[in-house]
Amino acid sequence: MKPINYNKQLLIAGSLFTVHNIEESVGFARFTYPENFHIFLKPSAAKPMILSIILITLIAWLTILWTLNRKSEITKKNMLTAFVGVFLINAIFPHIAGAVLLRQYFPAAVTSVVLYLPYSFWMLPKLRRLYFVKKHFYTAIVAGLLISFFVVFLLQIIANLSIK
Repeated sequence: MKPINYNKQLLIAGSLFTVHNIEESVGFARFTYPENFHIFLKPSAAKPMILSIILITLIAWLTILWTLNRKSEITKKNMLTAFVGVFLINAIFPHIAGAVLLRQYFPAAVTSVVLYLPYSFWMLPKLRRLYFVKKHFYTAIVAGLLISFFVVFLLQIIANLSIK
């Protein structure tokens, strides 16, 4: 098996994330939930949502650039694993699940199916094989999910407060 070039894959992951977030921003600028659809937590209005998406994209790129400057291959492997794990879960929830539940386009559903799923299904098995202790692979994914959920939640609060 050819070794993974972590620097190259981190740049690819950042590019996929950016394209996905562009679609999400454009989608949320035009998206409205159906009148009869009731959900516990609806995303905020379009402007705060777009601001939050822009900020999370910038944070992701800062994280990638920081990681690229590390000498540690373990740090690069863990960061890539975290990103790809988040891509897979993010593709399914909320994007694909939203499109299925609403039976209509949900923002970023296209890039979730066309970019995130194939990349995740291609990279995750390769990354998993690189972990001697498999628990570390899953820990990197769970850590990525927890951190990303916290950052997204925090950014949503900040964006909602700043745009009102």
